[in-house]
Amino acid sequence: MHEQAARNPEGHHSRLADTVVATSVTLVAGAKESRSLNSDNIRERFGHYGVELLHQDATTRLASLFSLTGEQRITRTLALTRFELPTHGAVAGQDRKIRGGASIGATLLDAGWHVEKDGTVDCQTLAGDRFSRLGGGAIDAASPVLVRVYTLKINSADLTLDYAVIAEAYHPEHIAPNEALPDTTTAITSMTDSQALALGDLLTAMTQSP
Repeated sequence: MHEQAARNPEGHHSRLADTVVATSVTLVAGAKESRSLNSDNIRERFGHYGVELLHQDATTRLASLFSLTGEQRITRTLALTRFELPTHGAVAGQDRKIRGGASIGATLLDAGWHVEKDGTVDCQTLAGDRFSRLGGGAIDAASPVLVRVYTLKINSADLTLDYAVIAEAYHPEHIAPNEALPDTTTAITSMTDSQALALGDLLTAMTQSP
């Protein structure tokens, strides 16, 4: 992938959010959830949150959701987004901001959309060389990390849309993996075709050179 230098670090502004608790989770195919934003959880846990676009094209976006330790950026979530195309006109304005580097969830919520994670599947894999480097050297390439794949649904009073499918790998200091989770080969059988594509793209990104 060709990397982009586009960056959009956010300030220290805070929203009320539930603390993420690392629990023993299992495969939940078809489940729906509405949780606090990952961006809020990173900011509240580590004191800072920013987004760096590592790659983007018409279909996908690879982003580092990071915190700062001194001057060092530490990727807390490596997120691969596969956008639902064509983009619905009702969300076109927010889509332009997101493709410009803005946070997905915060941008949609600020525009009045209700955001829901649908069909969430949790699994684990090895961090890989790239995620290890992006994680500030605190993760070994052979360390297990939690991966979460879901369809991002948005709705307003009279409209419900599938906006994107997102696959996320989490730094263990942010959300710890659990040995009871299935590996990606097992988990992929519970995913939709779009979710499987997003997972495959994320796994490729985790292992390639930055």
